[in-house]
Amino acid sequence: MTVLTDPWRNDSTGVYPKWFLRDFPAIRVDIVLSTHAHFDHDAVERPQGRMVLERLVGQFKLGDIEITGLADKHKSEPEHVVKADSASANPHVETCPPNKVMALDNAIEIIETGGLRIAIWGDNRATPDPVLDDTLKNVDVLVLPIESVLTRAEVEAIIMKYDPKTVIPAHYHVAGLTTDVSGVESVDGWVNDQEKDHHVDVRRLNSADLTLNAAELKGAAHHRVYYFGNHFEEK
Repeated sequence: MTVLTDPWRNDSTGVYPKWFLRDFPAIRVDIVLSTHAHFDHDAVERPQGRMVLERLVGQFKLGDIEITGLADKHKSEPEHVVKADSASANPHVETCPPNKVMALDNAIEIIETGGLRIAIWGDNRATPDPVLDDTLKNVDVLVLPIESVLTRAEVEAIIMKYDPKTVIPAHYHVAGLTTDVSGVESVDGWVNDQEKDHHVDVRRLNSADLTLNAAELKGAAHHRVYYFGNHFEEK
């Protein structure tokens, strides 16, 4: 069974400039999963998936895959913003909890398979609702949007709080794929700093492929980092 999370596309409304230089590859998968309804995470029609789970909250099981969706909130700034598609006077919407608009909801997705628990953070805020803490603690793999969404201090706090065995950076600028006008930041600086920390085992990958072994991870020191760099799937 295969699961693909958060496929991306360029914004079709004209509000945002072109973020991606290529279309998401039309690969065949069993399950397409999306954490939230933003164009850089919700191109669920691009992969050739047998089924689509958008902002799944609750539990889903198929074959050797079990997915648990945790409802929380997209990271936001404590201020009002103007709706880009509105021409009316005073078109303000609240972007932070508790009155946050539905379009900024986010579901953290935990995928369990092969003895591994893999948490896809999406663009969630740095401090989820405390009722989610027990489920998020001690995951084997935590995929985090570092620099462009979460600050370094927020990432450090998340790692210290939930103690994952492995962290994989996501949602960063990829040469040959992400445009400069997207505003998506590089994560090289964060990875370099992790390498300087002798307590962190940084693995720089040579391709867009990574195979994880549950037994190896469970015996490894915590806070290993796998970094894909500028490698991405081009099929």
